[in-house]
Amino acid sequence: MANGFTRFFRAIWHTLTGRAHEQADKLMEDPNAIRGAYEDIIQDKQRNIKTYKNAIGQLMAQVEKKKGILKTLTEDVDRLEKLKTGAINKAKTTAEELQKAGTPEEEIKQNPDYVRCVTSFNDFHSTLEEKNARIDELEEDIENAQSGIDSHKIQIQSLARELDKIKTEQSDAVAEMVIAKEQEEIADMLSGISADGTSADLTRMREIREKAKGRSKVAQELAGTDTRAEEEEFLAAARTSAASDEFDSLIFGAKQSDTEKTGEGTPEKTESDSELPL
Repeated sequence: MANGFTRFFRAIWHTLTGRAHEQADKLMEDPNAIRGAYEDIIQDKQRNIKTYKNAIGQLMAQVEKKKGILKTLTEDVDRLEKLKTGAINKAKTTAEELQKAGTPEEEIKQNPDYVRCVTSFNDFHSTLEEKNARIDELEEDIENAQSGIDSHKIQIQSLARELDKIKTEQSDAVAEMVIAKEQEEIADMLSGISADGTSADLTRMREIREKAKGRSKVAQELAGTDTRAEEEEFLAAARTSAASDEFDSLIFGAKQSDTEKTGEGTPEKTESDSELPL
């Protein structure tokens, strides 16, 4: 039972979503809707490119910062190298002066000036190792970051070209949809199924006329005016026929009556009447 309800509600859901998709697809056939949809896509692409550029800008800023640190470290290393050299030279000069004075080697190594030079040298050397290690790390970071930036720049260029293609596609899609709708309307008109305002008005007016004729006919039948009209037609025909007979009698009837009268008043000739007396 539960499975049956689940299938039932799922079918309803699919039906509703299917109709929604159909309506959405129908709306998307409108050129303005297509233009708006492409505008949304273009704006999203533009925002993504802008975000991408900002991220690359931050990477480039970090690289520049690391380059600045690298420059400072390089200068420190150069200074430390010089300090190391100075400490060695100072230790040599101190040792030579003490040796000339006859100071034993063990005492020279304990001499405060000599000890100071040795301690400074060791400090400079230790600091140099740290700074050189940091320089190596920064150089690797900068190299990797620069490689990533170059890759991202290529990606940005690809996205920019894709955006240009979408803009061109937008114009083409809108133009194609407009042309398709115009061709569909023309085809509908040629096939006689156009739904434009003119055809609809004509159809409506024709229906009104036919309805008016039907109502008039029904009214005449109910009122008996059709029978009276028929009788009037017959009477008119009879009057026309009577008038024609009267006219014919006026023209031809007088001669005919005279002839008849003459025939009746003239006695027939006999053979005796035709002979003359001797």
